Amino acid sequence: MPFAQVALPLPLRQTFTYRVPEDLAARALPGVQVEVPFRGRSRRGFLIGLDAATSRERVADLGAVLTPPLLTPHLLALARWISDYYMAPLGEVLAASLPGGLEGFAGSRARRKAVEDAVMALALPEPHRLTAGQRAAAGEIERAIAHGGFAPILLHGVTASGKTEVYLRAAHVAREAGGQTLVLVPEVALGAQVVAAFRARFGRRVGVLHSYLGVGERRRNWELASRGALDVVVGARSAVFAPLPNLRLIVVDEEHEPAYKQSEQLRYHGRDTAVRRAQMLAVPVILGSATPSLESLANAARGKYRLVRLAERVAGRARPALKVVDLRRDAQGDALLSSPLRAALAARLERGEQSLLFLNRRGHSHYTQCRQCGHVPECPNCDITLTLHLAPRAWRCHYCDHRQPATAACPACGTPFLRYAGAGTQRAEREVKAAFPGARVLRLDLDVARAPGPSGSAPAARVLQEFARGGADILIGTQMIAKGLDFPRVTLVGVLDADVALHLPDFRAAERTYQLIVQVAGRAGRGRVPGEVFVQTCTPEHPAITAAVLDDERLFLDAELEERREAGYPPYVRLVSLLFSGRDEAAVERAAGEVGRALRPVAETAGVAVLGPAPQALARLRNQHRWHLLLKGTNAGALREVARVGLDAAEGNLRARGVKVVPDVDPVEVL
Repeated sequence: MPFAQVALPLPLRQTFTYRVPEDLAARALPGVQVEVPFRGRSRRGFLIGLDAATSRERVADLGAVLTPPLLTPHLLALARWISDYYMAPLGEVLAASLPGGLEGFAGSRARRKAVEDAVMALALPEPHRLTAGQRAAAGEIERAIAHGGFAPILLHGVTASGKTEVYLRAAHVAREAGGQTLVLVPEVALGAQVVAAFRARFGRRVGVLHSYLGVGERRRNWELASRGALDVVVGARSAVFAPLPNLRLIVVDEEHEPAYKQSEQLRYHGRDTAVRRAQMLAVPVILGSATPSLESLANAARGKYRLVRLAERVAGRARPALKVVDLRRDAQGDALLSSPLRAALAARLERGEQSLLFLNRRGHSHYTQCRQCGHVPECPNCDITLTLHLAPRAWRCHYCDHRQPATAACPACGTPFLRYAGAGTQRAEREVKAAFPGARVLRLDLDVARAPGPSGSAPAARVLQEFARGGADILIGTQMIAKGLDFPRVTLVGVLDADVALHLPDFRAAERTYQLIVQVAGRAGRGRVPGEVFVQTCTPEHPAITAAVLDDERLFLDAELEERREAGYPPYVRLVSLLFSGRDEAAVERAAGEVGRALRPVAETAGVAVLGPAPQALARLRNQHRWHLLLKGTNAGALREVARVGLDAAEGNLRARGVKVVPDVDPVEVL
């Protein structure tokens, strides 16, 4: 009688053994969803393997087999790699691979009723004459698809250089070869334009997978993808698990984006997982960006990635002219709009052109203080000040979503002398409408994207469609408007505060600032009228800002790489964080210290440096106190082995004390 190895969606780094009854043996195959008894209740999990015997004395019977195998051997192998590399429980990885998780998946009505669309022989129109760079890039990718084999290609193209057109032609070649294409995008808002572009070429055989869709629609598209009934799947990070049986090409657009890294629970990186999946399947993977990550550029320099450049904009369009506004001299009091930017906005309104205003901070004001008694409204659950929001009016925490009424008088002393600082997009919207009463203004940030809307519609997509139709003159937004979007009538971009994230205590702060300025500047001048960009800053001499304004990538890279080399950060070393959290601050601190002492001897032998333990920058989040250990090393395998020693030292003992330990492999931030 065989024995099944079952992975359950629990924070446990182990699988469980069950006896397979004779009446279930024919259907008990790897990849199938099962029900098993576990600690007095029935739980759902995945059967991941079969053994002829077991050394365990007491083994319960498998309860039920719910479906034919849902996961192919390839997807099971991918899940095992994620579990091993990111040191994550296999059951949680498998649960994350299914839209909506395990519950209800086996009997999903949306999956059963999924209807396939016929394959159509569509023409492949040329919207414009391809640049020499586009022709070369498309040719290289086409040869990689035809040749077969793993081929990681870093497509480094300036903004408006036509990377999407290269993706479209590559997907067409993959389809002609009988294959499917997976396209990953970092933001749901960006995905809407990408989906529209692919549907114009591939009709209805383009599926979408992201968390803003209803579970039913995601499961319908999952089912169609698994049948081979979709030529292209476009999705955010979790779409890397899409069950595409004939996958021939993977595209990761805006590969530098930190949104590809899951920041909680299963901390995998969608881009790096996509590269690994392409390697396992021996297919090409395109990593596209105008501002590639330093790690990807380093991989290209080492010969691990093939570098393909798109150095010119399509149709010979000029890059926008960037101008610095030094807020130390040109600020208009507390106003967000400097005189030069205000004048430029007025000129665009007069000419009927569109403008984008970028501020990577939502809400109205991030900091409120009483000038009488000094009181500052703070979150009771997190070590952070509350952000003032106007619609609806409340002080809110952007981490735990705690809300309390925002009064006109100080909650502590009752005086009306409140001072507001740290402007966000709501304040920007208010100021722009006051300055230009006749202007049609839209705002797009996380508050808008999460607002309830008509069934089946995405608020972010509606805002972007309205702006694209010319229904507004000015679009104000956070990083959701900073990359990938194509609005030919936008001739002006204003970066309201380039310093928002520049001075955060994180080694990637300068890189992200540079990338955001370059990306949002690239939204200007994508039509026939040249673009203009105003960058407002108090630190115009910083290399990240200077390089972005001068359009000199080398200037930024030389300065940043030298700092990274001296400080010992990627791409010169690899990182793993061990994150400790719990309600008892003393217990968390003690646990971090114990684990640090346990792994230091092993780390020294393995050539791994151990920093800390220390409190995280946000030391309390959702009533959880947080400490971390940072491990640095040049050998990724040795680094993970040391981290496993720390996890093994913490196993069981710390859990009993209410302390949770989570590894973060290749963290994108160390705040």
